[in-house]
Amino acid sequence: MVMTEGTARRRGLSAAELAVTRHLLVHGPATRQDLGHRLQLSYASTSRLARALVDGGVASEALEPEPAVGRPRQVLTAVPGARHVVGCKLTADTAYGVVCDMFGEVKASARSALPKPGHDGAVPVAATVKVIAQLTGKLARRVPTLDGIGVAIGGVVADRSVVQEGTFLGWRDVDLATPVEQRTGLPVIVTNDVTALAREQLWFGAGRTHATFGVVTVGAGLGFAVVREGVATERLVDNGHLLAHSPIDSSGPRCRLGHAGCAAAYLNREDAQDRAAGTVARPVTFAGLAEAARAGDEVSGRQLDEAAGALGHLVATFAGALQTTCIVLAGEDVAALTTSPAMTETIAERLRPGPREVQRCDLEIVTTPLTFADWARGAAVAGIQHVLGGA
Repeated sequence: MVMTEGTARRRGLSAAELAVTRHLLVHGPATRQDLGHRLQLSYASTSRLARALVDGGVASEALEPEPAVGRPRQVLTAVPGARHVVGCKLTADTAYGVVCDMFGEVKASARSALPKPGHDGAVPVAATVKVIAQLTGKLARRVPTLDGIGVAIGGVVADRSVVQEGTFLGWRDVDLATPVEQRTGLPVIVTNDVTALAREQLWFGAGRTHATFGVVTVGAGLGFAVVREGVATERLVDNGHLLAHSPIDSSGPRCRLGHAGCAAAYLNREDAQDRAAGTVARPVTFAGLAEAARAGDEVSGRQLDEAAGALGHLVATFAGALQTTCIVLAGEDVAALTTSPAMTETIAERLRPGPREVQRCDLEIVTTPLTFADWARGAAVAGIQHVLGGA
């Protein structure tokens, strides 16, 4: 199924055009003078870029409705419908899809079951490509045009196309982008799912006020992403392994790799389930532990507090390593963990200065509980950035 009419690829923006468009998307409408000042562009360059973006349908320009002083000025505004991209989040058994406009606003959502794993334990690739294409075709009918696809998976991705390690799909060295492009006729970016969330936060979340920040997700496993000086790191050198297994308490429980009291031992779902009391409903989630604790189960309450404290240590360590004042917490289990005061107490204790220290550190924690549609939106924003020409 190749997309044809209304879905032909559009040229990517130049670096300067992308910089102006990104500013309009992130910070809102601006005059040419404001853009020139903020982006350090001459008035002539700003005017040329504004004309190109307006001619290309990416932006519109109109006079200020009520100028404060003097004559009204031209205000440049990004056009939401200039681009539409499908975002697809792949889990072990389901493809969750959304279609978004250029501001990342979800216009429609859908989901489809993935094929069952084969004898080798891997989800069949060709059948997965077919599911993605069918989901894309269904969502494409909800918008005037479609410009690209972003696919997010848990694991390691190279060159925005090759799944070197698909943690939940059983994949190794699978080129996913090429067959999806061939089947749909659209540009495709494949990305780690936490990296996609970092890209979304870069434009529409924490990145609006912080050039450098980290993302920690707690769900099926621990995930990490880094944005440094306004650029999302494509892949971590260790896929977050070093942070996930950083030591918390040498006398604590062992994770499945045998580390005593590491962060994963407290926060990985499988490890948490191994430790949970038999009274907690299976499969064990941190929300389930919180519910049991509220019902008076002291063992569950203690396990939840220990996990929340471990998350606090993890956040503080990550922030210190990045030298940032912002960490984004996301994922299905974040809301339950933040109900325990142990996380904020741990972070406050880690931030407490010594008696002779004059420098104080403030750490902003942005908490974003996620549904699978939110994960798919992250993939769509990564796709938007890709079809625009960079980021």
